[in-house]
Amino acid sequence: MKKEFHLSRPLLLMAVFLSAGGGCSKSAKETKAAATPLPPKEAAAQMQQAFSAANLEARNAANAASEAIRKADYGKAIQSIQTVKARKDLTFEQGMAVYNSEVALEAALLARVAANDPSAKQAYEELKKSKRN
Repeated sequence: MKKEFHLSRPLLLMAVFLSAGGGCSKSAKETKAAATPLPPKEAAAQMQQAFSAANLEARNAANAASEAIRKADYGKAIQSIQTVKARKDLTFEQGMAVYNSEVALEAALLARVAANDPSAKQAYEELKKSKRN
């Protein structure tokens, strides 16, 4: 009987592996859509929505970040995102909104850097430094 258990265990593991692997395939379109950063205005709106029920301090910091992103005030956006990101009481939804805002900001900065915008280059360097800390 013990021999049957050893034979069935690998078969069971293989079946689990194959069934789990079968549901993981995504089309190229789905993968691309998931990897594309949100436009800055959408990321800013997501941030405001995620923090709408937060305490006043967190909501104000998120609103400041959202507004700075919308106005392309890169220095203030970086500072505000870092302030919100440093909070220890973020929910998963809030954390995702902060992450998406930071990615959207980075994408916008890279586009401006590619267009030879010196202020964007400086802001991008500031963003890279803030990510290291």
